[in-house]
Amino acid sequence: MNLPILSLPKENSCGCADNIPSEANECMCPATGLVQIIGRKYALRLLTVIGEHETIRFNDLKSVMDDMSSSTLTIRLAELERAGLISRQTYAETPPRVEYALTKEGSELRQSLFALSKYASQNPEVAH
Repeated sequence: MNLPILSLPKENSCGCADNIPSEANECMCPATGLVQIIGRKYALRLLTVIGEHETIRFNDLKSVMDDMSSSTLTIRLAELERAGLISRQTYAETPPRVEYALTKEGSELRQSLFALSKYASQNPEVAH
């Protein structure tokens, strides 16, 4: 199945990463691809839901994400997997069983997002 997967930039859009003179002037360009992934509709919610479970099956995700179509869920899961934030385990059973879990990187990102959420709740004028 050929799904429309979001592509991740291979290098910084401004090329400034090689020209950073010190840590005080850090460039945010490396976050561009990450923002593209987590900025997609439902992506943050999926990271939250998957992170609340050790593993979760597709149909269980679908029931939690009841306002999301199956095709959109499939696409978002593929994007998050391609970004290395979730893992997908397929079991050769009848019927087939597929389980999703956060990777180490996904778990670290999820923890980092809690700080961003805290900032947003303390600064509602920025968050809206």
